[in-house]
Amino acid sequence: MRSRGGLLALTVFVLAACYQESTPPPPQPPPPQWGAAPPPQGPRCADGPAMCSNDRQAIVQCRGGVLNLVQSCLGPQGCALVGGALQCDTSIARPGEPCAPEGGYACSQDRRALIACRGARSVVASTCRGQNGCAVTSGVACDHSIAAAGDPCDGPNELACSMDRTAMMRCRNGVYAQAEPCRASCLNASGRVICQ
Repeated sequence: MRSRGGLLALTVFVLAACYQESTPPPPQPPPPQWGAAPPPQGPRCADGPAMCSNDRQAIVQCRGGVLNLVQSCLGPQGCALVGGALQCDTSIARPGEPCAPEGGYACSQDRRALIACRGARSVVASTCRGQNGCAVTSGVACDHSIAAAGDPCDGPNELACSMDRTAMMRCRNGVYAQAEPCRASCLNASGRVICQ
């Protein structure tokens, strides 16, 4: 009787296992049909205060369930929480991105342009074609001693030498234009542009 009882129990166990394996999985929701609606921009997030991005290269904030770029922090110090306040190194910037403070300056990532914050967006204020490029020290310095016609410029009447050093260039209406040809050459001496 014991062996038959054991056989009966084993049979019930096997039948139960077979039943479990043959049970179909619960129905899955159909894949989304985007149609005319745009696909989602990424995972949803919970609205909250501004914070540093995971890579510490920006300040981001979740608004309306979407993570938004508040400001890039591309300088070497990146983004950090110090004493309960966010600190953002804005010494390096990308044109077109949100920025602060208004009127502030930065260098482009390739160090060949001066970036200004205007209307809460980063824009190229001037090219920095001179050998020192754009440098970040205690401030931001742009070597605009050499310029091409049509290059953006930041200050009225700023002077530069042409790319081939045959002419002096002057900043007019936000772009460099030829001011006068040089009989010999255009030189940069002690921060001054001289046409010889």
